[in-house]
Amino acid sequence: MIKCMIIDDEQPAINVLKNYIHRLPHLKLIATDTNPLSGIETIKAERPDLVFLDIQMDEMNGIEVMKIISDYTKVIFCTAYSEFAVTSYELDAVDYLMKPIDYNRFVKAVQRVTDTIAQQPSVFIEAIQNDYIFVKAGQRGKMLKIDLDDIDYVQALNNYIAFYSGTQKTLAYITMKELEERLPSGNFMRIHKSYLVALRQISYIENNELILKKIPFRLPIGANYKEIFMKRMEQKLIR
Repeated sequence: MIKCMIIDDEQPAINVLKNYIHRLPHLKLIATDTNPLSGIETIKAERPDLVFLDIQMDEMNGIEVMKIISDYTKVIFCTAYSEFAVTSYELDAVDYLMKPIDYNRFVKAVQRVTDTIAQQPSVFIEAIQNDYIFVKAGQRGKMLKIDLDDIDYVQALNNYIAFYSGTQKTLAYITMKELEERLPSGNFMRIHKSYLVALRQISYIENNELILKKIPFRLPIGANYKEIFMKRMEQKLIR
């Protein structure tokens, strides 16, 4: 199921897209908005897989919106102005639909999104044991084993998470909260809305950052997680 959102300042245009979306069973419309500013906040909160985005809007044009939301979702531009076509592809939009939007052309654009998603690593958590996890890969019947001792940290990305072991990255379609609840709490800890760290890999703590043993960059400690994290570290502090 592909979660969709529509941002367009013209309600009739939204109604057309709503009708098209409801005709495709693998699409699910989760929100619409005539205001691009509030639409951006909805995207950040709801993380749709696909946004149908108008370009010419009063509050903020779709090109500017795209620059903000590109890390969160895929975009199909919808506009009556063909001169924006080149710009849309430069911004890595999946497709560009001209108004009035033809249904068959709409289906073709959606298929591009489906193909793009299918090419992403289809990996999710299968089981978690005391010292390892299994993640199921996109290939039928293939499961990857990851030793917990090999995990340096975990990062929350768009609609999935990434396990990092040195420079190696493995993707899993599970939320950070779900993973946090299932990993051994004695070995891992959430330090930021986007990061969970293997405690044994911490080299030192400096101000609001962690430096890990095998990673050449710093991980931020989020303000909402700092107090609990520091209390945990103080239990190990030799005064």
